[in-house]
Amino acid sequence: MFWAVLSAIGAGADATYYIVNKKFLQSLEPDLLAAAGFLCAGICLMGLSLFRGIPVLGPDFFPAVIADCILNVIGTTLAFRALRTTDLSLAVPMLAFTPLFLIWTAALILHEIPSPAGILGIIIIAAGSYVLNAVDGHTSLMDPFRAMVRDAGVFSMLVVAFLYAVVINFDKMVVLNSDTLFGSALVFTLLGCSFFIIFLLKQYGNLTTVPVVTGVHSLSVNDRAVGTWRDLATATIIVGIFLTLETVAINQAYLLQIVPYVSAIKRTSILITVVYGTLVFREKELLRRVSGAGLMVLGVVLILLFP
Repeated sequence: MFWAVLSAIGAGADATYYIVNKKFLQSLEPDLLAAAGFLCAGICLMGLSLFRGIPVLGPDFFPAVIADCILNVIGTTLAFRALRTTDLSLAVPMLAFTPLFLIWTAALILHEIPSPAGILGIIIIAAGSYVLNAVDGHTSLMDPFRAMVRDAGVFSMLVVAFLYAVVINFDKMVVLNSDTLFGSALVFTLLGCSFFIIFLLKQYGNLTTVPVVTGVHSLSVNDRAVGTWRDLATATIIVGIFLTLETVAINQAYLLQIVPYVSAIKRTSILITVVYGTLVFREKELLRRVSGAGLMVLGVVLILLFP
């Protein structure tokens, strides 16, 4: 059961990672924030890897790293675009389907197949996650599906959910062909460099106006610059630490259990964000939130009892 403990630690770190990102997206450009977080985590993991020693690399290491980076860049870009143009309450529920897609992608890529009870547990966790996500501004749980017909952003998030279900398999391939530190360190470093290049390309020709600050018009350029770099430094450290913790825990869990189970337990990170939203933002619809949480707990129990 140690893999479940590691997955739960990863879930907690993942929830904190997204909460912190949401806060700093108010003052930082998404591409810059992504670049800073990935680079910090890459440096932390590389430092740990150098201390332990560079592992022998397997034959599938570099193909897995390349596929991992390409799919992550595409998925993150699509997600940012969708969240800019689509209501959060309509777009985010689509990510609840990543564990369901993973049942098929893991069987195809890694030949990992859950037990029937495990598949049922994954389905129940996905259903609970969907219920928890689809609460604000909905008159029906079918609203996100209806929105797919008229909103390209919702469909894009469904594509992102599928891409993440593919990426997770390459994450494990990277670990299996290196170790729990070095491969992810390289992936995060490449991702950070990629997003930084994307950020520079977007800001080219307009760098002197300090465009990384949004929604602040009354401050001088120098004041905005100071605020920006202070936020960037804070976000980099916090995001980098929690992304590193999540990666170490989840990568170790990958070595102990099949990917669909690890991913399903990690998906319970939504429980933490729900508690956070309820306590901090006084969000309503407590009954539906409790129902969704109960479904997720039931799914976890099925996976743990009948793996």
